[in-house]
Formats: sequence, C-alpha cells, structure tokens
Amino acid sequence: YLDEGPVADTVVAEAAAAAEPSAPPRPAAGEIGPKPRRALPPPPEMDPAFRQQCDLFVAQTLGLIARSPDVAAGLAPDPFLVEAGGDRAGALARLRELVLPCTACELAGGRTHTVFGEGDPQADVVFVGEAPGQDEDRQGEPFVGRSGQLLTKIIAAIGFAREDVFICNILKCRPPQNRDPLPAEVRACEPHLQRQLAILQPRLICCLGRIAAQTLLGTEASLKRLREQVHFYAGIPVMATYHPAALLRNPDFKRDTWDDVRRLRALHDALVARG
Repeated sequence: YLDEGPVADTVVAEAAAAAEPSAPPRPAAGEIGPKPRRALPPPPEMDPAFRQQCDLFVAQTLGLIARSPDVAAGLAPDPFLVEAGGDRAGALARLRELVLPCTACELAGGRTHTVFGEGDPQADVVFVGEAPGQDEDRQGEPFVGRSGQLLTKIIAAIGFAREDVFICNILKCRPPQNRDPLPAEVRACEPHLQRQLAILQPRLICCLGRIAAQTLLGTEASLKRLREQVHFYAGIPVMATYHPAALLRNPDFKRDTWDDVRRLRALHDALVARG
C-alpha cells in the first residue's frame, strides 16, 4: 500500500495470503461474537537501522509501562462486562443494542445506520477512527469505503486480518458532508467509545488521524507530535498515525504510516510476550 506500483502490490498480496489460510470468515454486518484465535504470521521484515529504532521504541515503551501506576490498576471493566461474567461478546452485544437507537445528538436525525464497530471481542488491538463516512452510514459497518479498503491492506501488511482486531470510531453517526465532529457531538458520543474500550480491555489502541487521537487523549497536540511517542489511555498504550483517508489525499504520508504500523506490530508482540 506504500506506493502505487507492483512492488507494493506484491508486499500486500503476500502479507494477505499469509493470513488467509487460517483466517476465520468475516462476520456479517454488525455481528459481534467470539472467533477462533489464530497464530499471527511473522512481522514484516525491517532493515537493520529501522529495526534498531523499533527495538528502542519498544524498550522505552515497556519501561514507561513498568513505571506507570495506571497500567497496574488497569481499565475498570464496564458494568455490562461484570454482569456478563467477563463475556466480552455478550457485553458488547448489550452495549450495541443500547447504542443503535441513540438520539443524544442531532446527527441521529440524518443517519441511515448507527455504526457501532466490529471485530474480535478478544482483540488485542483496537483501531479508533473519527466518524463514519457515506459508505459506512449506508452499510452500518466501519471503514468499508476506499479508506476502509486501504486500512484493511495496512492491517494485512503487518500480519493481521480485520477479524483479528476491533475497529470503531469516536462518533457512531455520520456528520453531514463528512465534516469534522462538533464538540457537542463528541461529548454526546464519546461515552459509547469509552464503554467499548472498558469491555474490550485491549492491550493496545491505534488512533487513526488527529481528531481521534486528540479526542481519546484529551489533548490539542498536533498529529506530528502525537506520532512521535506512545501515550496512555487508562493505562493502555496508545499510538497515533495518519487516517487512511489522509493517505489517499497525500501519498507522501504512506512511508511514515508504514513505519508507525510496523512499530505497532512490534509493540503488540512485546506486550503479548510479557503476558
């Protein structure tokens, strides 16, 4: 996905093919349920210089985690998760039924579908975007348009399938003409995301774009600054990278995004290894 050319197409095709044989079938629209876990293929190869940078990033992040009292405390489980006895799929299904008819802001009046999110309830990684677009509003699924197809390729290039992760947005309804979310809309909808994360209890969160990162982290820092280091949400490591739609508008961002997601895979593997 890095460039429009045969080399990039080959990389993506090989990564996707490696994940294909044991990947579970994709769920139907809006379906949330436990899926068989599969062994991830090896991470993408790195040149020695970037490998050294990546190893340093992981080591520094693990050091921050070890010194962070929030990590030890963890993210408090959502009441639905407690009531479900730790069944994340069941808790998400209950929350989904609560969110679908939401009318907490004016966006409800113009939507076709509420876009709750989809993926593996046991996912280690959650990708958080900004808001649904036209295709997502029409289908009720996150990231299914052109930017969604690119996100799927990015995920495949680091060894994941969409079914291995969970994908959602800050807003669950589409803003008119895909404009930026208004503060009142974020205030109304963000609690839904917070409850999703409190059910999913992921090891790692990846924010796609400035608005998603700023909202989740409660900051006004630029995406450039946010990309430079790891952050924490209730003790969970958070990384930020470009939204796939930005890559479609500006292909020059693809190289930085490729570096970001390779660091994400390396950190994921380190977090899984430490238990």
